[in-house]
Amino acid sequence: MKWVALCLFAASLVAAWLCHAPPAFAGSVTPHCETPAGTHDGCNRWYTGPKVTVSWTHEPGGGAPVSGCQTIPFTAESVAFKQECTWSWTSSGAWEEVWLGIDRTPPLLTGLQPARPPDRKDWFNHPVGVTFQGRDPISGVSSCSSTTYGGPDGQGVEITGSCTDVAGNTRGGTFTLNYDATPPPKPTVAVLPGNHRVAITWSSAQNEAEIVRVGKASSQAVLYSGAAEKFTDSHLRNGRRYRYVVTLIDQAGNRSSAAISAVPTNSPLLLPANGAHLRSAPMLAWKRVKHARYYNAQLIRGHTKVLSRWPRTTRLQLHERWRFQGHLHRLVRGHYCWYVWPGFGPRSQRNYGHRLGKSCFSVTR
Repeated sequence: MKWVALCLFAASLVAAWLCHAPPAFAGSVTPHCETPAGTHDGCNRWYTGPKVTVSWTHEPGGGAPVSGCQTIPFTAESVAFKQECTWSWTSSGAWEEVWLGIDRTPPLLTGLQPARPPDRKDWFNHPVGVTFQGRDPISGVSSCSSTTYGGPDGQGVEITGSCTDVAGNTRGGTFTLNYDATPPPKPTVAVLPGNHRVAITWSSAQNEAEIVRVGKASSQAVLYSGAAEKFTDSHLRNGRRYRYVVTLIDQAGNRSSAAISAVPTNSPLLLPANGAHLRSAPMLAWKRVKHARYYNAQLIRGHTKVLSRWPRTTRLQLHERWRFQGHLHRLVRGHYCWYVWPGFGPRSQRNYGHRLGKSCFSVTR
């Protein structure tokens, strides 16, 4: 009897297990996206063609669709389409969802973003990294090209780049920037000292200028900044040497400088300063005398006159070599003094006024 009871109990356990066991198979549905080119894939991505057709297959065979398992063509550009398929068998069911997007339009290029602000105004004067920017209302922008621009110089230089959207569409284009890495030509600077003042003139080539007076211990003061080509430094001490740096600044902020010095004086003989030590032939300059039609400038070395000229202006450029009274002279190392007389009326009348003064310089080379 015990053996019969055990058999009945085992049989009841097997029956219970059979009642709660899973079905003998598990069904599935699979999506297929077909493009006009005849390719198939599993959807869930972006497409760039004119049409995408979604269809479904199921395993195992048989059963019946519950919802959303029909074949549907999609043609309109859209952020995303979703489709769900539910399939039922006698003892089981399956469900699957897919999405797809259609984007045939390349992104719109909206600008060029430099890695830093312009160096001056809207100009760059040394290499700058730039990145293209764009927008895409459907799939969104995936990436944009970037580069580093370092020349050639130019206003409105065209830079070519592109942006690509998430769907893979790419659009190229150009944007411009202003680039100038070339300093302006070094200015030609001249000074004319006066009584407690120094007049400074320079060549600007349409650039802005900055005038700095350099003092002791590297101290400096900016005297002028602007677009003019001359400036007068006033209220100076006569007999004291003042040093200046004239800097030209172009539209992009490039700079080029030249230095010069002058000694204010109340003497009519202005250049070179009395007592100057020179290494090259100087320009002689003196104050204008009213009604004078010409001047006689003489140069003395030691006790010998080595030059006499009759310029019509208040300047005379000396040279390294010259002829005077049939002899060839050279500006050699030594001590020189020079004098100027104003001339009135025709030169043939030899009508000279009082001597303007005496000034001396030394050639040290």
